[in-house]
Amino acid sequence: MYFCIFSFNRGRFLENCVESIEHCVQDPVILIFDDESNDPETVSILDALSKHYQVIQPEKTEALAYKCGGLYNNMQSSLSYIPEGELVYFVQDDTQLVRKLNEQDINDIECFFNEHPDAAFLHHAFVRQKNRSYNQKTMEYHQDSHAYIRNDSNRSSGIYFSALSIAHVDRLKAANWVFKPTEKENELQARTKFSKMGIMRDPFVMWLPSVPCYRGKVKTLALTLAEKKQNCGFYPFEILSDEKNRAFKVRHAKILPTAEDFLTVSNATLKKPWITHPLQSQPLLKWLNKLEINLRKWSR
Repeated sequence: MYFCIFSFNRGRFLENCVESIEHCVQDPVILIFDDESNDPETVSILDALSKHYQVIQPEKTEALAYKCGGLYNNMQSSLSYIPEGELVYFVQDDTQLVRKLNEQDINDIECFFNEHPDAAFLHHAFVRQKNRSYNQKTMEYHQDSHAYIRNDSNRSSGIYFSALSIAHVDRLKAANWVFKPTEKENELQARTKFSKMGIMRDPFVMWLPSVPCYRGKVKTLALTLAEKKQNCGFYPFEILSDEKNRAFKVRHAKILPTAEDFLTVSNATLKKPWITHPLQSQPLLKWLNKLEINLRKWSR
């Protein structure tokens, strides 16, 4: 299994992500694509990880380096590292694996792509409690492919594409896929080239809650204030025990894989639904953050 981790200036999170893969997957191939981190702790951790795994810092263009840093440029670079016939498992430094995978999990993943020959992406992450109502209305389970598929085609993202997904590399290359600079553009491109993205019945990845973040590799004053207000920090998940893993997998498919229902933060008790971004429910700070980013652009 080929895991590509995309990293920038979050050393502890990156280390946790790598350790979770090592714990949950037998003999993984891990490739770390770092977006030129300059945080001393992160640089030190990258150096340590480079003794065991390949750490890659691809060339970036200014056009692809804005909104999500060099994420999509690095995702494009990663495709050249994946052998023909292999799937790629995209994860990010602020995510982790939360349960051990077995042969049945691998079979379910392969089943989705076999049953949907026009699909290129399969979402392998849990869904969020804050979207519970929408998820219940739109996620339809398909027994033949062991996956949910959304019945909503109007949403601007998350129907055909997610940056956090398993990708069928051969199909991407056959379709001359090139990652675009933003999530919305990649969603639109995927609509024209592939059928809808699946959502795993039994996902195994999740974003950590209340994570400090950057926007375009920049941490504005508003974002810094929001992080303090939301008590952002390092809150890793416990790996599901074998018993909990079995119980999760034998649940009825109508019980959606909502993260807050099945996962436990290992070092804190956080209010649910979990915060997914420091600016969540912070309209004033969100406006100030956008203003500061625009001012930075205009002053270049």
